[in-house]
Formats: sequence, C-alpha cells, structure tokens
Amino acid sequence: MIRDGLEAEMSDLAGACDADGRGGRRWRACALVLAVLLVVAGLVWKREHDRASAQDRIAVAHGLALHAAELRGAAPGMARVLGLVAVEIHSDEQTRAGLIDTMVGMGSDELTPDPSGEVVLSDDGRIALTGGDEMSVWDLTTWLDPKIVNKSDRIAVLKDRREGLSMTALSGDGRTALIGGGGDTVVWDLTDPAKPIRAAVLAGGKNAEDDDSVQSMALSRDGHTAVIADLGRDLNVWDLTDRSHPVRLSMTRTRDSSIVSDLRLSADGGIAVISYEGLFNDGAVAVWDLSDPSRPVKSADLALPAGKYARATAMSADGRVILFGNAHWAEVWKLDDRSRPVRTATLDVPLNDMYGMALTPDGKTALLAGPSDSGILWDLSDPSKPTRLAALKGYTREINSVALGADGGVALTAGPGGVSLWNLRDLAEIVADPERVACRVNPGTQISKADWDRYTGGADWSDYKGEDLPNALAACAIR
Repeated sequence: MIRDGLEAEMSDLAGACDADGRGGRRWRACALVLAVLLVVAGLVWKREHDRASAQDRIAVAHGLALHAAELRGAAPGMARVLGLVAVEIHSDEQTRAGLIDTMVGMGSDELTPDPSGEVVLSDDGRIALTGGDEMSVWDLTTWLDPKIVNKSDRIAVLKDRREGLSMTALSGDGRTALIGGGGDTVVWDLTDPAKPIRAAVLAGGKNAEDDDSVQSMALSRDGHTAVIADLGRDLNVWDLTDRSHPVRLSMTRTRDSSIVSDLRLSADGGIAVISYEGLFNDGAVAVWDLSDPSRPVKSADLALPAGKYARATAMSADGRVILFGNAHWAEVWKLDDRSRPVRTATLDVPLNDMYGMALTPDGKTALLAGPSDSGILWDLSDPSKPTRLAALKGYTREINSVALGADGGVALTAGPGGVSLWNLRDLAEIVADPERVACRVNPGTQISKADWDRYTGGADWSDYKGEDLPNALAACAIR
C-alpha cells in the first residue's frame, strides 16, 4: 500500500514537472523531490522484499524442524541433519528446542526391550533396577562409556516367591534395595550387585485387611532407614542398620480419608513428603518430620490448587526442595523451614497425567513423565523460574517410571516399550548452543538436493547455499 502510494505520487509529480518545462527552477526542485521519492520507494521495496524473504526462511525452517521431530525415532541421523539446517536457516525457540531434543536423543540407548513398570538408579548412576514382579540388576559402567562397544547384560535378578512385588526402592549408595507391593517387603543386600542376598522380610500392616497394602516406599541414602506407606494409611519406619535383623521403629496413622499416592525421603531419612489421593480426586501433600523416627510428626500441609491431587512427588537430598504434580501442572516448593513450606513456582506441563518424577539430589534438575513417549527435563536452578531443558523422546508408548543420577548426567525412562538409558553429560553444552555442538560433532554435515526438495516441498535453495556444492547444501555453512 505504501509503495503504491509512492508510485502514484511520483507519477503526479513527474507530470507537473514536465508541464513546467525542463529549464525552470520548479523543474529542478521537482527533479530533486522525485529523486528523493525514488530512493524512498527503493527502500520500501527492499524492506518488503526482505520481510517476505524472512517469512519464507521462517516457514522453511519450521517445516524442516517438524520433519526432524517426526524422524527422531526412525531416522535419527536425518533428524539431526534437518534440525541443524532448520537452526542455521532461522534460529528461534522452536527450531532450537527441536535440535536440542534430537541431539540429546542421540545419546540414548535401549537398555532392554522388556516392559518395565519401575526403574530406580543409584546416585552415582552405576547400579540400576528395572522390571516388575522380577527385578533386574544392571551395572551401567559399560553403557556409559562410548568407547566400549559390547555393553554388559543384566548382572542379576531379584526373585521372590510372592506375586505382586512391583514397587522398588534403592538406597543412594546402591547397596540396599526394597522390593514390595504385597503385604510384605523384601530387603536385598546389594553390596555385591552381581550376587544379591535376600536379607530379610519386613512384615506388612498390623491388620489382616492391610494385606497387599504397600503403596509406596523410600530409603535413606545409606540404606539404614526405610519408610513404607500402606493401604491402611499407616507410615512404617524401619531401622535397617543390620539388614538381616530389621527393627520397626514406628507405625503411625497419617490420614483417615485418603490413600498414599507417592512417598519420598530425604537423604538422611529425617524428612518425608507424602502425597495423598482422596475419594473424589481431591488430595493433599504433607511434610513429616522423622528426626525422631520412633515418633513421626506431621510438620506441614502444602496447599494444592482446588480439585487437584499430586500423583507423583520428588525431593532433594537435603529435603529443602519439593516437587509434585499431576496432569498439566507441577509445583516447586522450598522447605527451608519444615513448618512453613513456600511455593516458588508452578510449571505448565504438557502431560495428560503424571506417572513418574525424579529430582537430582541438589534439587536443580527435574525429570517428569506420563502417558506419552517423552520425559521432560526442567532446570530448577532458580526455583522461581523453571526452564524447560529438553524432551527425552523414547519409544512410542507411555513412560511409567523415571530416574536421575546424582549429577543429572544419567537418566532412565521405563514403560511397556522397554527401558531407555540417557547419557546427559553434554546436556548443558547442547542446551547452551546446539548448533555449535552439532557442527563440532560432524562439521561436514550436508543435505542433498533430493532431500532438500523432499523435506521443503521444492523450496528454492539458491539463497542458502554457496557455489562449491552444486548438488548438496553444507549445513554448517548456510547463508
């Protein structure tokens, strides 16, 4: 519109100048004005051309990013190429997030294709337990070393004659495990993980109606304290200092009208956070002080949004950061004062439900998962400003359980499609500059003319490439 107006004005001005004759002062003034208008018209044309060109670049980049997302599982190499080309053409939140997810995904391995309802990990990321009624023990040392081609298989299996033992807890040092879900819970000594010892059985609820009642369980880092919540809404605290002779320290009724949906314990066993689900999809989250394990005391209730309940919870090692959530939401709380928790942030989580949640001991990295094929990593370094880091896109089936190593460098995701191991040691570098990392890993990355036409719909690539590669586009040298 502006250009059309300028052209009309220049036409009128040219006619007026010709009417005055070419020798008069008025003609010279008209000529000067006309020249200025020509310059302005050229600038306007260039601006509109540049805007149209920029819009074309954005459309091409976003289209390539979408194709890359679709190919991550079937063709990760092509997904990386398309993601890199998309960022090189137009770097924005969408294309960068896509390339980050693709680069992170290339650091994953299928630990086992066997379905797994539960997965736990030692703090150092070396010992893992996966499975359901039968728990497999894994030493991940070879899996985390890219130089080792032949990865080790599971090193042991924790078996029990009882059925329904589907819940697992592992001490931070990886030396003690609990396997439960029925009326009793089995204690395993994993001092030698290749030769696990069935050390003891922790008796179930005090009433016959509490059979098959274990709802959730947790272990302190050293494995000396076990906390088990049962269907009878009792909190059982056990001393496992001598694993072959466990001692029940207390059994405390925690709530009358709700069942426990999740339980987490601080590293020293002194603080527990319990989430409850009510009969009408209402719920609560409570903090319990276990400083005196023989007399647990509820120190605080955390206010939940109306009509919400927390299906999953997580806690930092020192008990000062609490994370819990469910469908489409999660909240971060600070617990510097056990009696006065403070909500610091609410996360808008694109999950229809929450099946698994993990938090690094320092409380700075969280992994959330639900009925989708992706777990979502969050940066909680600033508890008031959570930031999405990456999506761990695995199998095309739901993720039931997740685990994180102490430094956030190792993650496990498990579900009906198997268990995936994620090497996240380069995560910070990838998130900071995915383009640079991708070009450093493979500086000669190219996309052929055929693939360009296929994934861009035949867009003209003359504005993006140099003359040295007539049939290919060098991804790290896009104009």
